[in-house]
Amino acid sequence: MKKDGFASMSEKCVLIEKRGRIAYVILNRPEKLNALSADLFSELDQALAELEKDDSISVLIIKGKGRAFSVGYDVSNYIEPSVTEDRDSLEEFTRRWLRVWEYPKPIIAQVQGFALAGGTQLLACCDIVITEEEAQFGFPSLPLGGGFVGIYWGWHVGPQRAKMLDLTAGSRITGKEATEYGIAAKCFKREELEEETLKIARGIAKTPLDILKLKKKAHNRMMELQGFRTGLMFGPEQDAIIHTADGIKLVHKKIKELGLKGAIDWFNSQEV
Repeated sequence: MKKDGFASMSEKCVLIEKRGRIAYVILNRPEKLNALSADLFSELDQALAELEKDDSISVLIIKGKGRAFSVGYDVSNYIEPSVTEDRDSLEEFTRRWLRVWEYPKPIIAQVQGFALAGGTQLLACCDIVITEEEAQFGFPSLPLGGGFVGIYWGWHVGPQRAKMLDLTAGSRITGKEATEYGIAAKCFKREELEEETLKIARGIAKTPLDILKLKKKAHNRMMELQGFRTGLMFGPEQDAIIHTADGIKLVHKKIKELGLKGAIDWFNSQEV
């Protein structure tokens, strides 16, 4: 397999591998379950820009190295921002996901293991999601925000299921359920996932690239007319406001007092 774009697997957060007209974009932080860091975002932007200019590539497949697609945002260096700083940061994340959605070439998300929180925002902005049957899709284990991740789900699974999952902290569904719900197009056994995803990508890549671009643009235009972009851009403001709520402050207090695992145990042990 030819490798392009980034030289060292041990140093880079994102790798590119090419197979004919297909390019793999690989999230390469397996020790962190491919948590989304600033470096990973920067390298993802570079990879997408590089492949957009490469006319020999028609279809991209985004996948994670190791046992997860992505567990979401890396908050290990989190510093509490002001409300306006928070909103601006969340808005930049949203614009980044919209750039994935607007990308001129078809993008397939190949999902194995965990796809949680911000990781589901990434896959929800890809054109097609192919998953292993036992993958775990879901939300953070504690209510630390709102109106930012869950709204991406609504477009794929419908409002009732999106609300049920988003309003229940720690919600999880399997890859098989994700396919039934509509956030994934197909699911396969893990040992079949790579081959079957590549087969789908090759089927798409047989169509000339200029036609693929126009077809994708037409589908996206329909989503935009239905309010997709406007809905997602509402999320940052909503989430920034929620971050100031007393309930969120209480959860952060419990995390400081008990640690993350202890806070999760506290939350789940509540009697209501």
